[in-house]
Amino acid sequence: MTAWSRVTGIEASHFDADTAYASVDRHQLQDFSPYIYRSRDQGRSWQRITTGLPDGVYVHVIKEDTLRRGLLFAGTERGAFVSFDDGDHWQPLQRNLPATSVRDFVVYGNDLIVATHGRGFWVIDDITALRQVTGEVLQADAWLFKPADAINVVPGDDNGTPYQRDEPQAQNPPDGAYIDYYLKAAAPVTLEILDATGRVVRKWPPEPAAGTPSRNGLPRVSPLWQAVPDAFSATAGMHRVVWRPVEPPAPAAPGAAATGGGGRRGGGARLTGTFTARLTVNGRAYTRDFAVRPDPRSVAR
Repeated sequence: MTAWSRVTGIEASHFDADTAYASVDRHQLQDFSPYIYRSRDQGRSWQRITTGLPDGVYVHVIKEDTLRRGLLFAGTERGAFVSFDDGDHWQPLQRNLPATSVRDFVVYGNDLIVATHGRGFWVIDDITALRQVTGEVLQADAWLFKPADAINVVPGDDNGTPYQRDEPQAQNPPDGAYIDYYLKAAAPVTLEILDATGRVVRKWPPEPAAGTPSRNGLPRVSPLWQAVPDAFSATAGMHRVVWRPVEPPAPAAPGAAATGGGGRRGGGARLTGTFTARLTVNGRAYTRDFAVRPDPRSVAR
């Protein structure tokens, strides 16, 4: 039986009717080189675009982002890659993804879904920051990316009771607005969320919180019910925080009885509308506006 080259994927551009991309797999011919091609004349001619892809690692799929022109994703036999300049240059998009065969991508809203061979499905939650990467961002000392509009999801919580530890479960992405920022070097940093009136409704790093109220030296709320403290970093690199748009409930008066389900996730008034993220680095402020929409499934809108 004769082995042939195989076109593993053809992707028509979402932005230009003359542009298309194709990936080719020749490993059955003992040719493991990466092959991705781009046509800008409706397929009459093709240009190979593989600068930055490792030699000896063949390609399974090429996909274009649905919102940003020139943002491409390539799946190879050893991982995922991204191009910000329409395929002229590539770089790894690996993070904690195992070195595995990436067979397909789906851009679903703001998320990038990755189908692998033998390692399941993986999701990069909210690629909004990737869609905004430019040369200006890379040269800046600090950068606050414009957050995507968020939905204030009303969670089902069974009165705040967490799953038992013997229940099979996987971690879900947190609900809320994803705030991404970049620091070229470590620096004094604060991040605030302001409502439409300019009132600060959330701040990082957070103020030191009082300990969980206790009775006879024991916490009133199980540690399993308590929220994980927000991670906030001022080191060099890319960082993300997630803001749940819920007004913190007023602290209980000393000696007041604990309410049922003390760790209930839905506590506090739910917030919607237009908000502003304000990042302050070395005294310089960066601001970006974004919207929080109500959960369309909720009757209390």
